[in-house]
Amino acid sequence: MSAFIQQHSAIQRLEPFLIAIPQNRSSLDLKPFGLSIPKSNIVNPTRLSSEPFLTLLQTLDARTFGPEGMPMDRWVFYDCCYMPGAIFGFGLRANALSEKARQLFGVPTDYEGLVPYAMYIAIPMAPEGAWMGHNLASIGPMLPEEGLKGLGSVTKAIALRCFQTERFYGATQWSSKALFVHSKFGVLDLLTAYTPAHSTPQTLTYSFEATERSLLSAAGHPDVHIERPEPEQWVEASDVETMIELQDRIEAGEQFMIPTRPRRDETGIWVPVCEKPS
Repeated sequence: MSAFIQQHSAIQRLEPFLIAIPQNRSSLDLKPFGLSIPKSNIVNPTRLSSEPFLTLLQTLDARTFGPEGMPMDRWVFYDCCYMPGAIFGFGLRANALSEKARQLFGVPTDYEGLVPYAMYIAIPMAPEGAWMGHNLASIGPMLPEEGLKGLGSVTKAIALRCFQTERFYGATQWSSKALFVHSKFGVLDLLTAYTPAHSTPQTLTYSFEATERSLLSAAGHPDVHIERPEPEQWVEASDVETMIELQDRIEAGEQFMIPTRPRRDETGIWVPVCEKPS
């Protein structure tokens, strides 16, 4: 099982990295699925010397979420990610970058370090083993010629093992392409369907048990299959009325799941929903 992860085609040329303050590292698995993170790639975000790499990390976030209007300010990275949580990802040395990648990141000509191609950020919650996902970013879709298909999925899978996650929580928009990745981890418990507490109310909150099977399934292991119930309805990603109806039912005590991946057609993105068996 570990060999499959280590030989995943999307990460063959890339180096794993971890950003975590020293106080948090003892609770992390520094060899997730047997994949060793080089000591030089374990970054302390409180050090001045880390600034060039952290700047490139913010660029990766901006390239991924800037078009959606949700890039992170530096204080959000520091207060909500670097200090309480951890970031796992993969990168490529500056001297190995294509000219297109160098331009995408705006890499300084004198920079010789690692350039982050993908990252997953999560924050620990109060219950032991519970983590809240904060950010999944991959440059892969912008560099199709580099054969990085599946980079986001495998990055998240290894990150959750690195963080020793047992129960995972996440929030994303009904219309987000990230939902295609998150649904690879198995059947998702739908905790909110419409979320005014978020700056984008058309946000759903989901959860799943982060087992070895769920992580390997998300990474695309051919021998790992997850049983999935049939969808009972498909929610169009801009259908606020249906989202609110589902939210009302959740608050009344009903339970729902997202059983499989969304589908996309000329009319929009459709997300499957079914009731959770009692």
